[in-house]
Amino acid sequence: MEPSWDGVRGEDERRLWVTVLRPAAAELAERAGEIAAVANEHTSARLPELLASPEALEVNRASTEASIRDFAAVLIDGADPANAADLPAPTLAYARDGAQHGVELTTLMRSYRLAHAVTARCFNEILDAHADNADDRRLAAELGSAWMFAYVDAALCQAEQVYTAERDRWVRSAAASQVDTITTILAGQPIDTDVATRRLRHEVRRWHVAAIAWLDTHEEGSNTQAMLEAAIRDIASAVGNQNPLLYPLGILSVAAWVSSHSEIPSKVLDELRIRTTAAPGVRVAIGEPGSGVAGLRSSHVEALEAQRIARLARRPVGTVTRYQAVALRAIATVDIEQSRTFVRRELGRLGEADETTRRLAATVRAFLDENCSRGRTAKRLHVHENTVAYRIRQAEELLGRSVDKRTLELRVALALADLIQDQTTAKRLSVAENGSRATRLGSAMPTS
Repeated sequence: MEPSWDGVRGEDERRLWVTVLRPAAAELAERAGEIAAVANEHTSARLPELLASPEALEVNRASTEASIRDFAAVLIDGADPANAADLPAPTLAYARDGAQHGVELTTLMRSYRLAHAVTARCFNEILDAHADNADDRRLAAELGSAWMFAYVDAALCQAEQVYTAERDRWVRSAAASQVDTITTILAGQPIDTDVATRRLRHEVRRWHVAAIAWLDTHEEGSNTQAMLEAAIRDIASAVGNQNPLLYPLGILSVAAWVSSHSEIPSKVLDELRIRTTAAPGVRVAIGEPGSGVAGLRSSHVEALEAQRIARLARRPVGTVTRYQAVALRAIATVDIEQSRTFVRRELGRLGEADETTRRLAATVRAFLDENCSRGRTAKRLHVHENTVAYRIRQAEELLGRSVDKRTLELRVALALADLIQDQTTAKRLSVAENGSRATRLGSAMPTS
């Protein structure tokens, strides 16, 4: 029997293949389990995040053992490692498993190299034991190393191809499954929590804060998705979560959920800011914390409403609008035409948009906030008490009644006045919002 690999050229090499390498390969195969265990421990110490669970350790160990046996068989047959058959099933499973669990290819390749280093060291020790003299040991080590290197090179190329193909397939299927799952949740349809967690690859049982990041315009050449995601990750980092669940809504907007094991303090949400410079022009709206599947949905609905109010109020870029801060305005403007009629009736001429009337309305708002105290109102507005009294009288003339009557309605009308003062703008924004929402819901639905 002659070796078919062209790396074995001379008579000395063929002799050593018969007398040293083949017997050493047989011992290597016999000790494959033992060597794989050592390699597993070596790899785990250097890549603890990769082999963090017993299951991951076993998958890696089985892959290493199968590869050792496969190489030993190639060596015993004298075969060309570049033309070897497919990798053994456990090794292919290891590559596919890494792709499915989002393991970086560089990390996966390093795990192969670490296992190779341990196997090579053990194999050289076995070769030494089978060689009769120093010259044979040196030549056998050179030949064995070249054979193993060629095998590992071919194996890594094949593993990379398997990983890439599986990753592409998995991403496509996972993305489709994720869209379908989120659509189901947002539609309020029943879904099992474990199923949702598995499909989303995101623990659904936790507390969630929904966020929506958006841009009003798209600049040529800019990576809008990267900008939107940068803003979301900035928000997530402030909450204490580096892995938000992202859900693109379109070219100019993305939804996300930032999750936590415990309820997120209100103060943290009040202090959220977009701090990154990688998100110019981005605005963010957030809902209130909610737990489980129901919390995912309710917080998202609130984030949509916060976004709507932020648009109506023309909040500046870089701001974060929390639903709690705009809840009253959101509820009161569900029907914008009714809201506009309500404000007109309650405020009368106090709802006019000229600067003088707006100043009077602002004084009344502050006066009501300060429980009708002229002194506190004057201090808050940095004016004299007599100025406050004069403005209140003027406002009451415009209202046609005292400000201490129908105070709840007056407060609400004043809170809404700035949102709907420009009727043309308000109508346009309302139509745009309704159309945008219809587009988002339509894009989330499966297509036939």
